[in-house]
Amino acid sequence: MSVTLVGGGVIGYLTHTAVSAAAPSTASLPAGFNQVLQTYATIQSGYYKKTTSKQLTAGAINGMLESLKDPYSTYLANDSKSSLDSTLSASFGGIGATVQQSGNKLTIESIMPNTPSKKAGLKVGDQLIAVDGKSVEKADVTTAVDKIRGKIGTTVKVTIKRNSAQQTFAMKRAKITTDTVVGALDKTDKHVGVITMATFSEPTAKQFQQTVKKLRKQGATSFVLDLRGNPGGMLDQALKIASMCLKNGQTIVKVQDRNGNTQNYKANKKYDDGFKVTEPLAILIDGNSASASEILSAALNENLGSPLVGEQSYGKGTVQNVMPISKTAEVKLTVAKWLTPKGNWINKKGLTPTAKVAYPDYLSIKSISAKSLKLGDESGNVKSLQQLLKALGQDPGTINGFYGPTTQAAVTAFQKANHLPANGTADEKTLSALVAKLVAKYQDQDPQLQAAVKAAAK
Repeated sequence: MSVTLVGGGVIGYLTHTAVSAAAPSTASLPAGFNQVLQTYATIQSGYYKKTTSKQLTAGAINGMLESLKDPYSTYLANDSKSSLDSTLSASFGGIGATVQQSGNKLTIESIMPNTPSKKAGLKVGDQLIAVDGKSVEKADVTTAVDKIRGKIGTTVKVTIKRNSAQQTFAMKRAKITTDTVVGALDKTDKHVGVITMATFSEPTAKQFQQTVKKLRKQGATSFVLDLRGNPGGMLDQALKIASMCLKNGQTIVKVQDRNGNTQNYKANKKYDDGFKVTEPLAILIDGNSASASEILSAALNENLGSPLVGEQSYGKGTVQNVMPISKTAEVKLTVAKWLTPKGNWINKKGLTPTAKVAYPDYLSIKSISAKSLKLGDESGNVKSLQQLLKALGQDPGTINGFYGPTTQAAVTAFQKANHLPANGTADEKTLSALVAKLVAKYQDQDPQLQAAVKAAAK
């Protein structure tokens, strides 16, 4: 089976176009490949360090793909292949529990129903001590989770502390499917359902349909599709969702191969099983909305006139196939380009919003790498601190990167307002609170979402 990709990064989609992954016979290879074989033999026999055929083969494949000067044509092996496969399936081998950092401890934050962790008896609040006998007490969340995850069907032993007593649970990893779609009624207009799609993976179309049904029951009479930051996904999922929103026979996307042959994909019952979204739609996009996101956005905009709100999209107009070449490796190769229903190629240009609404300037503030900042400090971190304070309504004085008395007073005022020790030093808790407040401010105001809700409600 081949997988065809249109994602801005490594995300892709399944296509209905057959692509042969069969290797050519030795007799059909060009004469120049004799030089490749001679080079291989020369390295194997003469290089001053030992080499392996696996190493040289991977190098040759990478070299051929790099010669194409196409960032989307790549060789994926081992972890890279597994990462792509997990992204496409939106699933992984795990136990169905989420882990959070709680002070200096790692604790179980939530447990999914009907999962190994639920059946084994893990509980929210359990402190994570060890995985397979190796301590994770000083590990970060990512490291601990990576140790818990693994191949479906394999066993993992998780040691936890509960009421001062340690217990070890042995569990078989199961397939855990992640949510790629979430939805909720807009907080200001309860007739607008906001549907956020993170990727286009195997469960996305099904989750989209479920979300639409749920929001309809809650009173939604129009929808905002939030595709900001969505790098793309599987074509069959984009086709299904677009077909749900279009009339049968309307063109979703055109795929054109190197010979100029064009295949039109049109809305039909095969894709949507008769389920239709007839409510008004508005689509949110930004510079990280790519490929499959752009396919869906263009299809709805050009066929229905659904407004695009936000910023210029990424501009990913090529199509890749992923073809397995072994159990642990695959090649991702650009094989075609895709066009919007009206025949536009948006590669390196992107989609232009119907309503251009920029992100707030404060979202571009550089992150602070220091753990603490104090009076007399002077750095880029201090400048970011001053920008954070100003965005939250505090007056740090001139934004110059110097932690002077005015900045100290602004920090003190923020600490008092947020029930933190008011010492005027931007310690780790204060910095975390500043970032949390800024995130909350954006989520509360989000001018792009507000504009999209108004557009959908018209």
